[in-house]
Order: sequence, then structure tokens, then C-alpha cells
Amino acid sequence: MQQQNLISMAVSKELQTSLLYQVEQFKQQLVGRISLTTEERRSLTMMGPKSENFARLALVSMKQNAHLIPRGIDLDAAFADLEARDNLIPVLKALQSLVEEIEDTVAALGSDVMVVANIGYGLMKATGGGAGLDEAVREMSYRHKKTFKKKEKPEAESAE
Repeated sequence: MQQQNLISMAVSKELQTSLLYQVEQFKQQLVGRISLTTEERRSLTMMGPKSENFARLALVSMKQNAHLIPRGIDLDAAFADLEARDNLIPVLKALQSLVEEIEDTVAALGSDVMVVANIGYGLMKATGGGAGLDEAVREMSYRHKKTFKKKEKPEAESAE
């Protein structure tokens, strides 16, 4: 069996601390950001790709016909929200790409470790008895134990 090496990198506690600090700094720059519950998110009227043109046209038309708009409607606030949204979308896409790369990196690092661990387990299992590794092999074997679900027996068909 050959060792896998998808990735090699060093992430020290110092680098981890620095990265977490930078994330915190980033969050502090986004004054006014909110966090919604799942229920709150579900209840929102969403502006997606299909409704974006509708919303933009509606705002522009409302601005051009301000005399028709009730006083309680803050059109300037709506335009400010639209501008903030437009400016955050590229940031969101960059962060999503970074998160995806970090997820892939973590997965590759874990995979490299698991390949070596499986090689080690196989070696210890083969030679463990004489080397005093029985307890370690027994603990590691739980990962490889197969669990079988009991098949439910079909209920006997009732006689008609």
C-alpha cells in the first residue's frame, strides 16, 4: 500500500490565531450585518436572479414618479440597500470560493491522514500480538466494524 500525499502544508497555532483575528477584523468592518434564524430566512421575500430586474425597474419607476409614492416609503433607503447588496455580492462570492478551498484542503489533509492510519492499522493488526498492540488494535477495530440493520420481516398477510 502506498502513502497518499494530496497536500502538504503547515498551519501553526500562530497562523491559526492570526487567521481568526483577521476573520474577526473582517466581521467588525461589516457594521450592521445580521444573523437570521432558519425560520426568519424562510419568511423573507427573496430577491433572486429572476426578480432582480423587477426590483430595479420598480425602484427606478418609483423614483421617476415620486409624486405617486406614499410618504411612508423610504425610497432612498431602498436604493441604499440595493447598492449595499450589489457591493456585497462580489465579497460573498470571493468568501464562498475561499470557504470551498478551505473545505477541500481540510478534506485532503484528513484523507492523507486516514490513508496512513489505515496502513498503520493493517500493519499493527498483522503484527500486533507479539508487539503488545492488542489493545490499540481492538480500539481501532471499532472504525472498521460493520453494522447490519435488521431487516423488518414483512407482516403476514391477513387471510381474507
